[in-house]
Amino acid sequence: MAWWVLALMLVLVPWHPRNPGLWLWVLMSCLPEVNPCLLCFGPPIQRARLCHDITGAFVNQFRHKKCLEALVEAAKSLASVTVGSGQREELREIVMDAMYSIEDQRGKIPACIPPCGFQPAARVFQCATCRFVDCQFALDCPVQDLWTYTDETIVLRCSVPFHIPTGLPVTWMFAPNLRTQDMTLFKELKGNPEKPFSLTIEEPAPGTVACRLGEHSKPIARKFFYLNVSEGSIEEEKGLEAAFSTVLHWDDKTPLTHIPTVGLAVGFGSMAFVLLLMASWQCLCVRQTCRRRGHQRAREDSRCLDSL
Repeated sequence: MAWWVLALMLVLVPWHPRNPGLWLWVLMSCLPEVNPCLLCFGPPIQRARLCHDITGAFVNQFRHKKCLEALVEAAKSLASVTVGSGQREELREIVMDAMYSIEDQRGKIPACIPPCGFQPAARVFQCATCRFVDCQFALDCPVQDLWTYTDETIVLRCSVPFHIPTGLPVTWMFAPNLRTQDMTLFKELKGNPEKPFSLTIEEPAPGTVACRLGEHSKPIARKFFYLNVSEGSIEEEKGLEAAFSTVLHWDDKTPLTHIPTVGLAVGFGSMAFVLLLMASWQCLCVRQTCRRRGHQRAREDSRCLDSL
């Protein structure tokens, strides 16, 4: 059997969940003697899984039902094909391997990851249009704003979320005092050959830093970082942050004796009671003093009257 034909078709035909006829053609036409035996060896649950992979629909949806009907209809055309009894197991393995091969195609093409960059691994070939199709993303990534100080050391990284070829060259560039993506305004910077995907800036200046992944004629992606540089000192800010943190968390740094709530209430109650007793005692003392002074004045007045 022409296994190389099946392998070639599985490589060239892209995984497209809205094109069930194409995949059924691959399965049925490349192995014509397998068609009628598909329903014999392919269990219903696997046929259902195959139609779900082909159409993206579930069992109760119309597209899924049409896929199952297409499988049955394709098996009718060569129902008279027979094989020797000793070849039954071999034929079963052929049918199952073909179904597994189609199922495996779904995970071989990585998805396009937004928002930017040319992603070679996600490129597909469409048999319907006879051309390659790439991710419809811009080559230039959006500008990222970074805030820093004149005396702060920052590290920029030229990394992307999708797979890139190994040994890809990286070029760093800078456009002073501008927020731009115009490549004609950038001047090339000297990077670190040992760590080409990162750039360390010890005394940053306002402007846009750009990195290019790939050759100048065939870039994979371009990233942009706009540096918002302040004239203040990072040490001063750290000092202010430390002082502010000290004020906010003074109770965490000052050891305090833990007093239960009930004990605290009893303590305040006892203090109030003592103060009340002291105030009452003072009032009594004042009243007694006033009475004594009144008696003394009355005695003095009576003595004056007797003398007169």
